[in-house]
Amino acid sequence: MDDWGSGSATHLGAQNGAVAFATTHWSIVLEAQRQSPAAQEALEKLCRTYWRPVYSFIRRQGTGSEEAEDLNQGFFALLLERRDLETVRREKGRLRVVVQLDR
Repeated sequence: MDDWGSGSATHLGAQNGAVAFATTHWSIVLEAQRQSPAAQEALEKLCRTYWRPVYSFIRRQGTGSEEAEDLNQGFFALLLERRDLETVRREKGRLRVVVQLDR
């Protein structure tokens, strides 16, 4: 695995080998919604931060490492394709992304 998955969430405490989800700052999420170089940086930071926790979640479902990497990549691709981050509103609270990844 390259440094794509070496986000800051990997150092957080975990149980049973799980990687905890880092607290996301709203300023980063809101910046990622824009169309600018700073938005690209914010989006990259979000992907780096959440790559490992999402991968870890998929692995805990009993998926092998290579398939988990593919599913994880598919999750982020779908998130970007559907432009889900553009629908996030601070006043409504959390981002809830529902994705069914076929195996």
